[in-house]
Amino acid sequence: MVQLGFQEKQSRAGINYLLEDEEKRLFSFLRNRKDKQAERDYLLLRLCRTTGLRRGEALALNVGDIFPRQTRGIPGVVTEKIIVNERIAEKGSVGELYLPVDIQKILRRFLKLKRLWNESFDDNAPLFVSRKGLRLSIRSFKDVMDKWCRLAGIPRYTPHALRHTKAQRIMADVRHLSDDERQKALIFTNKQLRHKSLNSTMVYTAPTKEEMQRVGAI
Repeated sequence: MVQLGFQEKQSRAGINYLLEDEEKRLFSFLRNRKDKQAERDYLLLRLCRTTGLRRGEALALNVGDIFPRQTRGIPGVVTEKIIVNERIAEKGSVGELYLPVDIQKILRRFLKLKRLWNESFDDNAPLFVSRKGLRLSIRSFKDVMDKWCRLAGIPRYTPHALRHTKAQRIMADVRHLSDDERQKALIFTNKQLRHKSLNSTMVYTAPTKEEMQRVGAI
């Protein structure tokens, strides 16, 4: 019975990720909308997909985590990495997550929008704010993901699927990693997701949906 539960957990991580075309449709749809919720959610979803942050970790981010006080006098400057400390980390998985240039650009735009929306810029103010001016909740994040998947015309995914998507992209990468680096894809995935054990990361060595589609055609 215990073994069955472990297999179910493996299978769940193996299927709960976005295919590349689904990901493109979702983010293209969100990027082309300019209302307040879409602007917020575009960053939230992109940040989780790019960094592999857990949903609770992303929602725990404060303005000070992204917009360091020592750079406040420099227009448009955001941090180049997120320090996932004990306040943010779930399951004790602390670490550093580097932010690529495109995400830094989205963050700079978002911080300008927060000023226009008169949201707090205190260090401890939440980065992602609800309509009531409070920190966005995990339940709301789930509703957000449901909404945008439906409107973008893709299958329903959970927020955690964005973390799984990051892992799958690292494991299957042929564009960014060298041949030698691809040999270390499992270690890279482990480090990015901040797993304490490689055993937790081994789930991403299971066959992907794309691979099983090709097997089905044999």
